[in-house]
Amino acid sequence: MLNSSHKKLLLLIVSLTISIITLVSLLALTTTLETYNILAKINPLYLVAAIGMHAVGWLIQGVRLKVMCEFIGGESLPLQKSLKLILASYFAACITPSQFGGEPVRVYMLKQENLTVGDGTAVIFSERALDVVFIVFGAAVSSLLFRTLLAQNIILYAVFTFFGIILCAAIAFMTYGIVNPERVKELIGTLFLKLKVSPKHKRLEELKEKVHQEVDNFYGAMKRFKSEGKSTLVLAFLLTITFWLIDFIIPSVILLGFGADPVWLYSIAAQFILIIIMALPTTPGSSGVAELSFASFYSTLVAAPVLGMFTVTWRLIMYYMNLIAGSTITLKILGEGWRE
Repeated sequence: MLNSSHKKLLLLIVSLTISIITLVSLLALTTTLETYNILAKINPLYLVAAIGMHAVGWLIQGVRLKVMCEFIGGESLPLQKSLKLILASYFAACITPSQFGGEPVRVYMLKQENLTVGDGTAVIFSERALDVVFIVFGAAVSSLLFRTLLAQNIILYAVFTFFGIILCAAIAFMTYGIVNPERVKELIGTLFLKLKVSPKHKRLEELKEKVHQEVDNFYGAMKRFKSEGKSTLVLAFLLTITFWLIDFIIPSVILLGFGADPVWLYSIAAQFILIIIMALPTTPGSSGVAELSFASFYSTLVAAPVLGMFTVTWRLIMYYMNLIAGSTITLKILGEGWRE
């Protein structure tokens, strides 16, 4: 059996291997003499700007987390520590399937900041709910712009449609849970009943009580948001929109650096759909899936000689930058201790 450290290392190796093979293959298929001419005229200032924009996105996420934690937990969370928490969770997200692999890390680290598991889960759930609302709405509009492309690519269209249905069902269930928390507790009780919890099963009984307690904490925090935290949610949603739009504009900035048409509207639309595809639990860090999906969408928007280098540059900023920063912060936290 692999221990936790070995499992993480294996996931990292698999993720990097798939990503590197995919990127090298794309370069081999798209690189021509024209590609070298384009690279010779590249404007590095735009690439630096793209890197800076992604770093600003980290900062905005840190501010959002700080605002929501302080509202729910009632304790001040320094921005520096909030940013560390964001970056540390990125490492987990980079080596696990889907974009949300880092969420358990955030909940754990928030617990170290004296938030209960229920409160920490409420914070992360609220963040993800805001993300989902913005992304699903944007993806619905974006699908209209890409209707022709989606209609021609049956597989992509089917995947997007299926995931949209699943996502809507998940949102409906979570909404029902917020409105009817007691019903959720009944479902949890039924689950433990099926597991035949009895006084003889002391550990299961303790777990049952712990789950009920954290569910109460979670719904208590959500109730506070609905009754007292409307202004906090508005601010958090504005930060959410700002964060995603900054990241979604980065491909256009890279294209400007290559001297190509930034295709602002279609590029942003493509990012909305891509983020949903990348959220599917497929490969670690969505490696391979992200690169191929990105190249597939942009093959209709940019010239073939640019496509390979464009995809590599985007992935270096959006994935490898997260991986490097996240692993560095994670190692630092493990070495110094989170609470210090």
